[in-house]
Amino acid sequence: MKRKLIPLSIFCLIFISSLSMNTQSNLLNGSAETAYDPWHFIALGDTRNWEDNTTNVIRKAIYEDVMISNPNLEFILHTGDMVNAGGEQDDWDRYYEDIDLLVQNNVTFKYAVGNHEIYTYKLPDGSWGPKELNFSTYMSNVEMPGNERFYSFDNKGIHFIIINTEEFYTYEFEITTEQEEWIIDDLQSNTMNFTIAMIHRPMYSIKSASRVTHAGNIRAVLEPIFIEYGVDLVFSGHDHNYYNTIRKGIQHIGTSGGGAPLYVPLATDQAIDGDVYISEYHYCNISVTEDTLTIEALVYDANLETTTIEDTVMMYLIKPPTTETSFYFGLIILLIWVIPLIRRKNNH
Repeated sequence: MKRKLIPLSIFCLIFISSLSMNTQSNLLNGSAETAYDPWHFIALGDTRNWEDNTTNVIRKAIYEDVMISNPNLEFILHTGDMVNAGGEQDDWDRYYEDIDLLVQNNVTFKYAVGNHEIYTYKLPDGSWGPKELNFSTYMSNVEMPGNERFYSFDNKGIHFIIINTEEFYTYEFEITTEQEEWIIDDLQSNTMNFTIAMIHRPMYSIKSASRVTHAGNIRAVLEPIFIEYGVDLVFSGHDHNYYNTIRKGIQHIGTSGGGAPLYVPLATDQAIDGDVYISEYHYCNISVTEDTLTIEALVYDANLETTTIEDTVMMYLIKPPTTETSFYFGLIILLIWVIPLIRRKNNH
């Protein structure tokens, strides 16, 4: 009788191995042969100048340190608010003066549109002039994929989707039909196993009571889409600090300490256990291997001379098997144990 059990056991083991191999193949973006050398990119944001038509020595120092300290970076994700008044060419001229070293070294930027990208100079009463809602000055100064207002790209097994929170923005965040349909179509057609979204205004905020409300309005629109289509990580800006939180299975990293005036969080009652928030100048270094993505928050000292890693987040690029696959694993293992017991009992 023992000889009859061997084929069944072998069959079960082969079946399990086949499921495992197929799962791993699917997890590696449709190809078990896909493999990449370790690589890294930078995420930062809110580098705007403090006053109209001025340079920003903090922005310049951070940018140059980022480039010198990371000679092999693939690109820089910028969460928005590059300049103070994006509707005015003078501010862009000052911006490119501050990043001249990076331009000379062909550093690639991927920008999200921030609220300051549509502002014009302030009026005598301190309010902003008419907003430049067609993004014309912004688009004449950057070169992004797609329509440049929102776009996506793939890089070494990761899908990046950059969403425009300023597209006819109201505090209710009534996203345009054009952009919402594009987001859904893009994520539906995404074949990568890991997806990173970048937005300017965050979906979760601890900056102030009003920012908490605004974040909730954005979250009401984007979060259901992100959950349905498996967005793993969201980078955001706007709040001029660092904020790490996990909500509804999605990792959120707010990185907006790139040179604009810092904000002290005033709504920390909205934080949950495990959250990390830091109100200092910083940037994020993201290292990617075949299996993992690691985010390090590098925080500057008061003189912007040295950085210290103040927070680390590691995420797995290979997701665990689906519930269906796990069910089959469990069923086959159960059969391997139960069938011999039944046969032994019948023989007795």
